[in-house]
Amino acid sequence: MSDCGKRQFIVVIGLALLLSMDSVVTASERFTVTMNGEAVKDNKTGLVWEQAPDRDFDVWGASVARCSTKTVSDQQTWRAPTKDELATLIDPERNDPSLPEGHPFSNIRSDIFWSSTPHATDDILAYYVSFFTGKVISDQKSQTRRMWCVLGGK
Repeated sequence: MSDCGKRQFIVVIGLALLLSMDSVVTASERFTVTMNGEAVKDNKTGLVWEQAPDRDFDVWGASVARCSTKTVSDQQTWRAPTKDELATLIDPERNDPSLPEGHPFSNIRSDIFWSSTPHATDDILAYYVSFFTGKVISDQKSQTRRMWCVLGGK
């Protein structure tokens, strides 16, 4: 390779590294605590999450319904998140909990949280996200899990 070719290669690699650094966002940049500390805005997705989800365990239908009646910091339009929305919080490099290092959430405890997403082909199943493993899995709606309510999106 000629000297000119080597310089061009180095410039291209350097630019690629700089551009990839722009996509690295720390937890403190990604999340903003809002609503008097009772909620967290995910600046990456625009969704607003409960800062501390309920500790209640319930079947899928009751969990989904509970979000629609929730009031957090005088805000009443909460809902159950889809499996894809809930999965946006997962850091695949971490487990127990599978959340980005330095996240501002509390009351997570590596638990399993229902999503609002029912299984496409089996009426008795719905999806949940395990914040112990970071996996999205389906299970019977009669099982008891926690719910982490969200604002926005959908």
